[in-house]
Parts: sequence; C-alpha cells; structure tokens
Amino acid sequence: MAVNIFDHEELMITVLNQLADRAHLESVALGLLTARLSAAEGQAVMDFIAEKQVKQQPLSQQACADQVLKIKPDIENALVFVQRLKRAATAEECFPDVLNA
Repeated sequence: MAVNIFDHEELMITVLNQLADRAHLESVALGLLTARLSAAEGQAVMDFIAEKQVKQQPLSQQACADQVLKIKPDIENALVFVQRLKRAATAEECFPDVLNA
C-alpha cells in the first residue's frame, strides 16, 4: 500500500507519533491508529486479546501476531505491531496476563 506522506491522515499520525515519542507516551489507541486498522479490525484484535485475558489463557506475542495477520493480512509487520501494543498495554496497565512470551 503506497502512502502519501502529505495525506491529511498520514500527517496527523506522524504528528501524534512525534508527540508521543517526545512525551515518552505509549498508547494502545495510537498503536491501532498507526497500524491503520479499521474500526472492525481494531475491535477484532482487542476482542481476541481481551478474551485471552478473561479466560486466563496464555498468549505469546508471536501467537498474537499470527492472529493479527488473519485479521489484517496486509499489515506491514505484525510482530512489531504486537510488541508496540504490549508496551502500550503495560504502560496503560491493561492486559497484564497476556503477551508476556
């Protein structure tokens, strides 16, 4: 997918990422936005992780990345996305029992 760096959405994401980096802020929402997940895709990813958390089922980062690829096959790097999501979830103190491997 070719991205026009001057597209309004691309500029917004760039600025938000720069602000988050400078503030040392990790955000699940920004991770979903940066990965360009649709609302339905973002919901599917979060539902998958939440289900594992509620059922207290282990979920490795690689297994999560595999699921992300099923939800959004054209994502650039699913494992990097999941690693960023894990850092953000840790910072936001959510999903403490998953994505630990």
